[in-house]
Amino acid sequence: MGGLYINFNADKQQSKKTLTQIKEKKKNELLQKAIITPDFEQKHCVAPYRESKHQLQKKRKKERQKTAGDGWFGMKAPELTEELKNDLKALKMRASMDPKRFYKKNDRDGFPKYFQIGTIVDNPADFYHSRIPKKQRKRTIVEELLADSEFRRYNRRKYSEIMAEKAASAAGKRFRKKKKFRN
Repeated sequence: MGGLYINFNADKQQSKKTLTQIKEKKKNELLQKAIITPDFEQKHCVAPYRESKHQLQKKRKKERQKTAGDGWFGMKAPELTEELKNDLKALKMRASMDPKRFYKKNDRDGFPKYFQIGTIVDNPADFYHSRIPKKQRKRTIVEELLADSEFRRYNRRKYSEIMAEKAASAAGKRFRKKKKFRN
């Protein structure tokens, strides 16, 4: 039982790669990196063997911009779809959604570059009293807001108030005399 292993089941033994197959694989890998290819004569210039420091710095900078860095455990920038944009807009305007809750002013222009969206996993102990049933669960924040009846009622009331204000101010402007500017 030293380091020797002998298999007595020859019928179950898997076919091993021969030495020639391994050599072919290595040769193909080397040929992929090679500069001289069948269309070598038609090329106007040959690619450099080594890249300059400036080009390497550019490559590294592009790689660094793909993630938020090691401080954020390499968080990647997600692809902004319409659903994500709508969710981020809803989060930005959250102060106007609930009149009884105060949020600090958002000073950021546009959307953040690096962020992640997760789902809350229910605790089995909260099965009966603080759990959202599957029928009420939605995929995005906007869908949840549209399904919320209190939010819709508040929005409808606010919208009608704003439109009434605009109509009142427009009615006052209609009866004013138009003054001509004189120099």
